[in-house]
Amino acid sequence: MFRKAVILVSVVFFMVLILLAGMMFLKNEQEVYTSDGLSLAIVKPTFFTLEKPEITQNATDVVHKQSISLFGLTLGSYTLVERTLENGVSVLFEEVKNTSWMPYVLSLDAKGMDAKSLKSWNPVPVASVAEEAYRLDPTVNPFGTLTASNNQLLQGNIYVSRTIPLDIGTPVLELRHEIPALTFEEDVLKKNFWLPPKHTAQSWTMISENPFFATEADEDKWIEFATANRNEQLNWLTPAGPFVKLPVTDDPRTQLAYSILPERTKDETSKEWNAASPSVFFETMSLNSKAAENQ
Repeated sequence: MFRKAVILVSVVFFMVLILLAGMMFLKNEQEVYTSDGLSLAIVKPTFFTLEKPEITQNATDVVHKQSISLFGLTLGSYTLVERTLENGVSVLFEEVKNTSWMPYVLSLDAKGMDAKSLKSWNPVPVASVAEEAYRLDPTVNPFGTLTASNNQLLQGNIYVSRTIPLDIGTPVLELRHEIPALTFEEDVLKKNFWLPPKHTAQSWTMISENPFFATEADEDKWIEFATANRNEQLNWLTPAGPFVKLPVTDDPRTQLAYSILPERTKDETSKEWNAASPSVFFETMSLNSKAAENQ
C-alpha cells in the first residue's frame, strides 16, 4: 500500500513538473493579425490554446476576441481591436485578460519592423512630477515611431493593471506595471510581460501611410513638450478612451488609480497643437478621441 502511494505521488509530481515546464519554457506562436507587411502574433505557453475568435464590428472598430484556455479550462482572453479612422490611420489595441488564479508569461510580437528606424519618444529619463492633485504619475511617453513596410508606426507601451472597487461611474484600474523597455530580435518587436492572476495587460499601435509629423523638428518639439508636461500627453490608450491618473484622496487605493475622464478623452491639447502645427499625429489623436466617445 505504501509503495503504491509513493508511486502515485511520484507520478503526480512528474506530471506537475511537465506542466510547469510547458508553462514556463515551452512556447509556441500564433498569428492574430496581418496587413501590408506587418503581422502580430501572441507567443504563449505550449499547452495554452487560443480559441477561434469571436468577431464584432461597429462604425470604426473590428473586434476580435479569443478565449485562452488550458485543457478546456478558461484562463482569460486576448482581444484585438482594429480601429480605422477618417484620415485612413489605423489604431490597433491589444488586451490580454487573466481571469484565472494562475500567473503566466506572454509576448505580443510585431513582425516586419525596421529596428534601425526607431525614434525613441523617451530620449532622456523622465522624472515623475509630484503635483497637488495627481501626485506621482509614473507613465512615460509612448515607445517611439518606426517603420514597417511602407507605413509609419507609433508604438505604445504595455500597461499591466487590475480593477479596483472605486465607485466613480467609470472603471478604475490600478496601474501595477508600465513596461516601456520593449526589445527587438532582428525585425521582430517583442512585448514581453508577466501577467499575474486577475490582471490585464494592454498596449496599442498607431499605423499611418504618411509621416506623423511634417518634419523631425516638429516631432522633437512635441516629444520635448510631452516629456515636460506629464498630464498633457495621453499615454495609456484603449478603445474606450485614455486612462489617466485620478486625483489622490485619503483612500490609499487612489495612489496609482487611473480611469477614463470625459474631459481628458476630448484631448483638447491635441486639438490646440493641430491648429497651431497641423500633423497626422494630432489629427489622429483627435479622431481617436471622437471614436472613443462614440463607443
